[in-house]
Amino acid sequence: MKSRKTKQLSQKLWQGRFETGMDADMESLSISLHYDKKLIKEDIRGSLAQAEALTEAGVITSAECKKIQTALRVIEKDVLAGKDIFNSTDEDIHMAVERVLSERIGDAGKKLHTGRSRNDQVATDFKLYVKNCCASIIERIYALQGAVYEKACEYQTMIMSGYTHLQQAQPVYVSHYLLSFFWALERDASRFIHVSRMADELPLGSGALAGSAFPYDRKALAKKLGFGSVSQNSIDAVSHRDFALEFLSTGAILGTLLSRYAEDLIIWSSAECKYVQLGEAFTTGSSMMPQKRNPDSLELIRGKSGRLLGNFTSLFTAVKGAPLSYSRDLQEDKEPVFDTAETMDICLRVMSKVVASLVFNQDQILNKMDAAMLATDLADAIVKEGTPFREAHHISGNMIKKAEKRGCSFLDLPDSDWQSIPSGLRIKKELSFSTSIEMRNIQGGTGSRSVKQQLSKAKRLLSLHLKKKNEEKL
Repeated sequence: MKSRKTKQLSQKLWQGRFETGMDADMESLSISLHYDKKLIKEDIRGSLAQAEALTEAGVITSAECKKIQTALRVIEKDVLAGKDIFNSTDEDIHMAVERVLSERIGDAGKKLHTGRSRNDQVATDFKLYVKNCCASIIERIYALQGAVYEKACEYQTMIMSGYTHLQQAQPVYVSHYLLSFFWALERDASRFIHVSRMADELPLGSGALAGSAFPYDRKALAKKLGFGSVSQNSIDAVSHRDFALEFLSTGAILGTLLSRYAEDLIIWSSAECKYVQLGEAFTTGSSMMPQKRNPDSLELIRGKSGRLLGNFTSLFTAVKGAPLSYSRDLQEDKEPVFDTAETMDICLRVMSKVVASLVFNQDQILNKMDAAMLATDLADAIVKEGTPFREAHHISGNMIKKAEKRGCSFLDLPDSDWQSIPSGLRIKKELSFSTSIEMRNIQGGTGSRSVKQQLSKAKRLLSLHLKKKNEEKL
């Protein structure tokens, strides 16, 4: 009896034209249930709507629809509760759910797949998943923006070195640096909004590739499932994975952004800089060296950027050679997306907490600020006296060179060196880090008025994000 049951359970729902079973190794290669069961909510949701559509098309009765929907909800509840209702031979979440459904309610369950292929079913479930992930990631980005905004307000007037090529370049406000992160994150949020829109087209009804032979109101079905429109071409609907590629590329871009800011903070938290200190909860010690306090949170975020790029490369490579409409290559679409979604979630959560924990050391920052960062201001001041910029640039550079040879700051050069410059002595008295910053109140600059404008706009954006979130909940 036991062997007969095992044989029965191993039968595939598509096995009608086959005489032999699947090779064991082939079965291992083929099965995806161990990871695509993450789509259980989306699969149940799509099947609930499919049952209603079949009822409207006259394929099943209202009583059968109710029976199917009740059973589907129980299956979802069982899976989410951790009950082991699937078999090791179930190929994927879609076939597993259909098998359990048919076993539990009989012929009514076997009717659910009428006019539907796994091709359009998978595409529908996957788009629902990506749309949900985009919404979640966008919320995480907004939370990180909030942490960045609060930290920028806290250090609104603190001065620091701005860097190019890892060399001190010009003085800026700490808040201006932090707000650069805020605006970059705003672009990332907009990209995920775009990805969500790209996934907002219903594939269900496309069948395997030619469309369902049991017509129903696809627009009504799209509305039930939360899609904004329906696919225009059945071949395109089941074969393209543009939305997944865009999700992965957007995740890689965001990961790269987090990595770059993580790199700055790692350098600035080093003993050589001591510009910033991370909260202890986001650092680790050494198993050997008792004194160590390592910025592992940031190093892990930096490392994850390679993983995110790899996920994009993986699917891009799989898709590029897959002929239309559907090929099994496309089964490789889900693991990279699942991994990117989970990686983005944890990276954004940790980064938000890291930013909130940051303490900037003003004394240490000021002690290491080189007066040579005012060389551009000197050149600009000389220009205002009527000298062409390229000549002024040469004069200023020459002053820096003299100071380096004498081992002093160029501001400490004797008056005789300054007197050779038009209005040199007056300019010397006016040069300072704070003056340099306040010369740059152009829109988007580091001047205090500009920073206040940025903070004001950032606050408005955060309020709009919160308002939109509350409206969506209603």
